[in-house]
Amino acid sequence: MIFENLIYIFTLFYTIEFLIFFLGLIKSTKLSRNENFYPSVSIIVAARNEENNILSCLTSLSKLDYPKEKLEIILVNDQSTDNTKNIIEDFIQDKKQFKLVNSRKSFTHLKGKANAVMQGIENSSGEFILLTDADCIVPKDWVKEIIIYFHDNIGIIGGYTILKAKNIFEGIQSLDWIYLFNIACSSATLGFPLTGIGNNLAVRKKCYYDVGGYQNIKFSVTEDYALTRAIISKTKYKMNFPLNYKSLITSFPCKNILELYRQKKRWGVGGLDMIPLGFLVFSIPYIFNLLIIFGLIFWGFYSILLPIIIKLLIDFILLFYSLSKLKHLKYIKYFIFFEIYLFTYVVLLPIIVFLNKKVFWKERTL
Repeated sequence: MIFENLIYIFTLFYTIEFLIFFLGLIKSTKLSRNENFYPSVSIIVAARNEENNILSCLTSLSKLDYPKEKLEIILVNDQSTDNTKNIIEDFIQDKKQFKLVNSRKSFTHLKGKANAVMQGIENSSGEFILLTDADCIVPKDWVKEIIIYFHDNIGIIGGYTILKAKNIFEGIQSLDWIYLFNIACSSATLGFPLTGIGNNLAVRKKCYYDVGGYQNIKFSVTEDYALTRAIISKTKYKMNFPLNYKSLITSFPCKNILELYRQKKRWGVGGLDMIPLGFLVFSIPYIFNLLIIFGLIFWGFYSILLPIIIKLLIDFILLFYSLSKLKHLKYIKYFIFFEIYLFTYVVLLPIIVFLNKKVFWKERTL
């Protein structure tokens, strides 16, 4: 009796959370746009050992449709030990918009990507900073379609990224990213932003310096989250996060289970710094999943059939809506496999993070 009450209470909580997120997603497609707004922009790309991906990224950046006199692209070679630096140098030698910065070792608390991004921003001149990763491909309208969501009261803009998927392993990762982007997008749109994601993020440079830059932000293995929270909590500026396919960036999934494990663990460790509201948002599906698993083990499938159906329906609607808006609805075919994967890692990740908080990323321990 106690179990039945609990699982139906959390089914209700999950449904309420869904309605809130769905409202946020709908609203995010109707955000006001500051048309014909062309400020100076600096794009920062930190690259560490990206010889297999960097050329595609550089090629897409070179095709951006934005006034050339107002755009600079700063590539930060983050102490790469492969051919990344040489590829960048060869590509940009006849392109004045591009600049290469070789990052120096940090003598502060900063490590990894945060240190590289900080040095990129130090060498930038734009009024606005756009961040993406070296394994990303940007659409030609990316800058225009992010910048137009800045207004006088907006200090930071988030955008979606989707992973290329040709099989089930890649497809579940792609849906996982969209699932998490949906939460980030909806929460920001409804006025309680949880995070921005650093492979598609725009920042008013004034806000960055108002919070003291990365030098004065507590180090986090998820530096994008740390910067977003600093700007939201310490300045008067707000965040926009449009669900807009024209600013959709494409990236690549993890190649194997070990890479995926390290990625999810890094996100989990970074999430330990999340605000209380964020913990509430993620604790509801965590407890709901636990209750479903306990129900399957101790009470049988039919005793929890209705909660499972409701959960599947809710997740499907959210993903179907966002994928259709992003013009990638074909990825919905991976939905059932994603749900099995989601059940597994949502339950296991907090346990893994609790037992060991060390993060290994880009051949470095953070």
